[in-house]
Amino acid sequence: MKNIAIIGGGACGVSVFIELFLKITSMDLTGKVSITWFEKNKDLGYGLAFGTREEGHLLNTQADLMGIYADEPDHFAEWLKVHGGKKREEVKGQGSEENAYTARILYGHYLAEQAKKYLKKSEKVGLRVNAIHAEIIDFDHTAAGYILKDHAGKQYECDFTILCLGTPKPNTYKEFLKYELYIDFPWPSEPIVRKLETDIGHVGVLGCSLSAIDTVMTLEDHGYKGKILLFSPDGLMPRVQPAGHNEVERKHLTIKNVHQYKRKFLKRINTKALFRMYRKDVEHNLGKKVNWKSLNRIGKDAFKLLKKDVEEAGTGGDALMNLAYSLRYDASKIWMGMSTDEKVKFMKWLGPHWAINRHGMPLYNAKRLLHLMENNTLKVVPFLQEVKYNGREGKFSIRCADREYQVDLLINATGSPSKLEEMNTELVGNILKKDIIKPYPAGGAVVNERTMQLMAKNAGDGLFALGHLVNGQLMDVNAIWFNVKTVKLLSQEVIFKIQQDAVS
Repeated sequence: MKNIAIIGGGACGVSVFIELFLKITSMDLTGKVSITWFEKNKDLGYGLAFGTREEGHLLNTQADLMGIYADEPDHFAEWLKVHGGKKREEVKGQGSEENAYTARILYGHYLAEQAKKYLKKSEKVGLRVNAIHAEIIDFDHTAAGYILKDHAGKQYECDFTILCLGTPKPNTYKEFLKYELYIDFPWPSEPIVRKLETDIGHVGVLGCSLSAIDTVMTLEDHGYKGKILLFSPDGLMPRVQPAGHNEVERKHLTIKNVHQYKRKFLKRINTKALFRMYRKDVEHNLGKKVNWKSLNRIGKDAFKLLKKDVEEAGTGGDALMNLAYSLRYDASKIWMGMSTDEKVKFMKWLGPHWAINRHGMPLYNAKRLLHLMENNTLKVVPFLQEVKYNGREGKFSIRCADREYQVDLLINATGSPSKLEEMNTELVGNILKKDIIKPYPAGGAVVNERTMQLMAKNAGDGLFALGHLVNGQLMDVNAIWFNVKTVKLLSQEVIFKIQQDAVS
């Protein structure tokens, strides 16, 4: 009997459990495999991302790409139709259920329902599944497999370990943890809400990406009327997703052309060549040359840019953003074909602008932000230089290029860190010290991208990972559609290894 341990019960954990169940049962392995599933929260399916009950915390991807099954991306949209569809308060946006952006808690309900469904199926078919409410904080690899240890010191043995750890906290600004008016992470939202019960003046938010936008939604949804300042080194806000993207034609930046580049030059595609192809496609779709320097948004007026983006989103979006979205399924393939050095170079040169175009905010939330900016309630301040605590006044001082700002409440919404050593996760820290996982230069851990097996000195051959933990070597690891596709690869490899062990 082989035991598979799944660590984490969020979206990735649910997806890998269901895919393993389907493979185990369909391949007549029910009596040869057991599963132990660990989740520190009370309920399976929600995790940090989809357990938030804030109505302004919306999915950043439309419903028809959020199915939890690898070969059924529209499953969530179909589920939504059966469960009230556009009539529900949690469903935002125009158009059909397929194009809707729902509250994250609704997606959490969907995941929880699927998890319960297949746990019951496991009982019915006789597959041994033990769902344990515990947090795994450490493990070791031995000749016999893996020994996991939870927060209470209890140990568990398994043959395979699958890490589905979800979104890690950043460990930046740790020096402020001792101050009552500092919040180190926007989720869960309860610490922010509790602070609003007192008399809070200005609120400062570190960051202006999707995490910061969720923070603003929390503040407004709970009646905060004061000033909100978003501080960022570059001042780049995510662009706005239209209800439906205008069609674009890609003639240059294609998988075929990337492969032809390799045949012609006998080397992998580089950052400059990719950007050249991208520019050609944008200009082809616009029918004119573009002044690319003028499109650099770093430090530009966020209000004017947001207003422009909202207007363009209302008519299907612009070529720059629509081209990025048209690369949804090809970008990961191209990324995996690049050298490590070129990945690092891409992230340094183009990463911030790629991120805001490829991972935009829902139009519904963009309009709310624009309203706050028009009322002079919300402001984005670029060129963040220094943050310190002013003990005499009991305020935080944030120095930027233009001047120094004072805020009463400071919230760290800088987003999840990419490097392993910057992830504020006890388990990651412990296994990193033991060389059970190995850092990848562009972020995350080294992984066999064909199988999702982690590759490190002391990893063994039964350790796998999904999601943010492998964010550097792979792209789109925070997207459900991408993760469920990699779940398919991972589960195939695990079952293959089990079958090989049975033969030998």
